[in-house]
Amino acid sequence: MTTERPSLRERKKQLTREAIATAALKLTKEKGLSRVTIDDIAQEAFVSPRTVSNYFPAKEDAVLTAGRTGFDAMLCEYRDSTATGHPVEELRKIFSKYAQEHPEHLRMVAELVELEQQNPTLKPFRVAQESELSTSLSELIAARYGIDSGSDPYPALAAAAVVSAITTSMRMWSKCGCAQDCLPQLVDESFNIAINGYRRDRDDE
Repeated sequence: MTTERPSLRERKKQLTREAIATAALKLTKEKGLSRVTIDDIAQEAFVSPRTVSNYFPAKEDAVLTAGRTGFDAMLCEYRDSTATGHPVEELRKIFSKYAQEHPEHLRMVAELVELEQQNPTLKPFRVAQESELSTSLSELIAARYGIDSGSDPYPALAAAAVVSAITTSMRMWSKCGCAQDCLPQLVDESFNIAINGYRRDRDDE
């Protein structure tokens, strides 16, 4: 399936958005979120303060958006694919592939976990972004299988399982120092638990 390429205007807007998000993340890591102003972000991104506010309602949104880019790309890949297997398994394949090809981006996502611990005001914005991601994914799953998400809970539950597997593997990866060799195992473990219905099989019991 082919997709339309974004127009030049859309591409310029996306680049501006990414520049603002990158600047916000950089400054927050350097100074702490409480000491970063909209003017600081604008100066770092070479845009006006009004432009920053037009793209992001709060500086917290800008900081966290730097980690969202890859997940949007994965949503697009799932939307454009023709696979009709188990949605959690299909999305595990997409995420595993992304992890292999873009470890530097996922390392930044994992760093956001630590950044949130240092800047607690990021948490509600992170929760809101994860909810938005889950909703978007739920809509894609419902469309893929012709399910009415208003009466069938399957799309929402499958989407929530995927988002939970991704965010959990990122948090665990952050705790182990973002060592590249442990990421594939964490991804597999997180998705396997979701695919197996969250059953906990223990050999010692």
